[in-house]
Amino acid sequence: MSALRFTSLSLGALGALLSISACGGDTTPGLQGPQFHVEILTVNGNPLPAPDAPLPANGGKVTETWTFTIEARTASGEPDPSFDGVVRLSSKPGAISKVTGEGAVGRNLRLKGGKASGSVELTAVYGPARLWVDDLGYVPAEPGKKPACSNGKDDDGDYLIDFPADPGCAFADDDNEEGGTYAAGVSNAVSYALPRVSDVQGHGPATPYPYESIEINTAAPQRLIVTRVASDGFYVTDINDVDKDKKSNGYNHLFAFNFSTPAGMRVCDHVSYLSGTVNEFFGFTELNFPSFQLDIPPVGTMGKCEVPEPTIIDAARLASPVEMEKIESALVRVVGYHVAANFGPKPVVNNVFTPDSSNCDLNGDGQVDFTLKNEGSCSDACSKNPECSEWTSYSARGNYKVSKSASDMIQIQTGTVSTFDPVANKGLPLDAVTGTLRNFSGGSLNWTIETRCPDDLACGRVGCVPQALPSDQACVRLRTQDDNDQGTN
Repeated sequence: MSALRFTSLSLGALGALLSISACGGDTTPGLQGPQFHVEILTVNGNPLPAPDAPLPANGGKVTETWTFTIEARTASGEPDPSFDGVVRLSSKPGAISKVTGEGAVGRNLRLKGGKASGSVELTAVYGPARLWVDDLGYVPAEPGKKPACSNGKDDDGDYLIDFPADPGCAFADDDNEEGGTYAAGVSNAVSYALPRVSDVQGHGPATPYPYESIEINTAAPQRLIVTRVASDGFYVTDINDVDKDKKSNGYNHLFAFNFSTPAGMRVCDHVSYLSGTVNEFFGFTELNFPSFQLDIPPVGTMGKCEVPEPTIIDAARLASPVEMEKIESALVRVVGYHVAANFGPKPVVNNVFTPDSSNCDLNGDGQVDFTLKNEGSCSDACSKNPECSEWTSYSARGNYKVSKSASDMIQIQTGTVSTFDPVANKGLPLDAVTGTLRNFSGGSLNWTIETRCPDDLACGRVGCVPQALPSDQACVRLRTQDDNDQGTN
């Protein structure tokens, strides 16, 4: 199967499209049925930002406050004072945490005489963001009253009883089994910038935009450079996400999971457009189904390679989860580590590790089962021992341990260096290991450095390069034309 490349549509853009078919600001001419006129009045106590001066994308850690008005209108656009129903509020994109106003309950708000006003608190908003209003036919029962949607009766004569069997029941406390008008309304847009790579990473352990299809901000001053082209995607770094001293703020690296090698790409390329669906894969932030454009130099020229030099990982950084999260998916390097001395396929006996026995799969079923006390204790003991690299981790994923001490150890994966035999080099030093940093939640050694090509492994022995190369030279190859393995994917 060839590389899957889908054009992603941000939720901000989705809101823009929906506002054409619902109502934003004014009712939509020709739309059949009742509607809501929704207007955002202020943002964080200030007038709405101009489209050419958007607010920063909200990374999920700061709460925004919008004030609004809602007015029910007829199909012809006239005010409808007869509407006294409850509407559900949501933001596109973003997440509403609180609705304030007369008749507000959770994310619901009751209109009186066809009108309501109030405020919403929300996070994770970006791009042209809008407030969405829906009539679900939801009428919350008064306190102490048995709701019609949970009284065991067919109140509306449709032969369906209560929530969730009756589609007219929005919730169990709905006091009306009849469905709503399903009228909708979309507000005017509030201008936010598109999220940067660091916003997508969330400036922390998890993205604020899980499962959202977004477009990443690639406009200046942002500048996304490809640092690795892999068999299943590519890695980028925003080299301009720096502080006033030109030092990286961190969180400015991202992996785009493409299922296969992205065609037409090379290390050093400048990505001028990038979108996809954000996901946390066992603690590793990914951009799935990426759509991208490259700023390719003219034919016959290579252009300046702007891949940054790798971040050095040492014991102090390894001990800090925050500092490690900052460089997730970054180009990194460890210097002066050695391969674990106890690294072999034979089963471990009584948690005693030897050069040929570091296999904690004691029952031979192909995996370490932590529900089995002996296998779990074996794996835990091996993880704490800098001279033990658990065999099934290597046999299943190619990962193995390198270290300097019990407080200075990490996993590496050198499958891209076909001339290097990790087992034959157990206990031996490695001058430098360079690669991209991957996170896998669970266990004590959840960070792995994956080499990109043979240039990334320096040891001065057979199978390694003599010394580490500068980043504008290492793994810089001809542009990929297609996925070599597409027939077997």
